[in-house]
Amino acid sequence: MVDTSILESFIWSFLGIVVESLPFIIIGSLVSAIIQVFLTEELIRKFIPKVSILGYLGAILSGILFPICECAIVPITRSLIKKGLPVGIGISFMLAVPIVNPIVIMSTYYAFPNNISVVLLRTLGGALIALVVGLIMGYLYNGKKKELILKENIMTIRCECCVSNKFTTSKREKIINLINHGSNEFLNISVYFIIGAFLSSVFAALMNNEVLARINTNNLVGVLFMIALSFILSLCSEADAFVVKGFLDNFGVGAIVGFLIMGPMMDLKNAFLAFGVFNNRFASRLVLFITIFVTALALLISIV
Repeated sequence: MVDTSILESFIWSFLGIVVESLPFIIIGSLVSAIIQVFLTEELIRKFIPKVSILGYLGAILSGILFPICECAIVPITRSLIKKGLPVGIGISFMLAVPIVNPIVIMSTYYAFPNNISVVLLRTLGGALIALVVGLIMGYLYNGKKKELILKENIMTIRCECCVSNKFTTSKREKIINLINHGSNEFLNISVYFIIGAFLSSVFAALMNNEVLARINTNNLVGVLFMIALSFILSLCSEADAFVVKGFLDNFGVGAIVGFLIMGPMMDLKNAFLAFGVFNNRFASRLVLFITIFVTALALLISIV
């Protein structure tokens, strides 16, 4: 027999997450589809300056103009690097865009309306880590041969919303393409999100306060737990704040910020994508640097 209180807790938690985040998933899917259909990668590249630190700052701030979901950002970054965008700037672009964009900022604020520090720490902390990791990868790989960075074989692991990038001139074809991209994007995001919401609700229903307190007896354990959870759940950055907000009291701001930064930068599905399009050594270093700096920032926030 299933404890009715656990079942009721699961149902309400799951429905609450889905209902609250659904509008943001729809908005994010639509905006991403518009970008995929109406903007070419060449046009996106023109908005990112290549000169010195301005190029990195431009790449980070471009998320405000191009709020692309993290499931689309890896193949787009690969194409931009292949067309000549400096590696470091491309990586900063890839890591920052899923965090530094108005839809994610708005959804995070809506999930934490009484805790603006979470919104600021996620946005500014994510931008800082994107800058640092981009600079490091640029130092290691700028000017290096493309085969040390990109895999030349056709990408077999990919997001369905990114498969077709055909830019047409007919208005009718563009509308049809927009609908196809939008529906594929929504369905793709929804699958990952529903699985994540389900697992999170099961976790929240089964884990009592005593168990959660035991996990959080050490700042490092709590931070590592939430970062690992973010990586495994692979939630959309437009909705992950709704999933994690229930853990704030038990794990604290540092661990929550770690969760909110790690997932959009590198989760399980994006790790598969990264190893599918980048050289294995390049992808391994990228995952390692992201994990180190996100953990360090989360621990610093927890201590302070």
